[in-house]
Amino acid sequence: MATTRSRNKEYGVGEKPPTVVWTFVKGDTSAFKVYVTDDVKNPLTIADWTIAMKIKRPNLAANLGKITDDAVTIMALTPIRDADDLPGEFTVSLTAAESVSLRTGDIFDIQLSSAGNAQVWTVAQGSLVVLEDVTD
Repeated sequence: MATTRSRNKEYGVGEKPPTVVWTFVKGDTSAFKVYVTDDVKNPLTIADWTIAMKIKRPNLAANLGKITDDAVTIMALTPIRDADDLPGEFTVSLTAAESVSLRTGDIFDIQLSSAGNAQVWTVAQGSLVVLEDVTD
């Protein structure tokens, strides 16, 4: 049983993952970097974690752009540590061919897992804004 030392009857635990709105032009390459730290703000050793990412499309138009379990997987990406990434950083990227199949309102999250899934952590969630291409 938990007790508080004040008269407050409610207190929060945990944090919502950061929300990312990823904007790119359909048919273009696109990338962004993610920086992760431990509880005392030291950069994580990325090699110690498995990084997974899925992009999904909500089944209902009313859920476009909203994180929901009611969505169909469009693609899975594997973010990696690029040579130019700093400690605690990894890069999420799309090829031109991958970006063609995505739409505004698609959603994603990025998850880190330690060995044996002892720790699983959703480090970001977000939605896509896909701009139409003019030059083919």
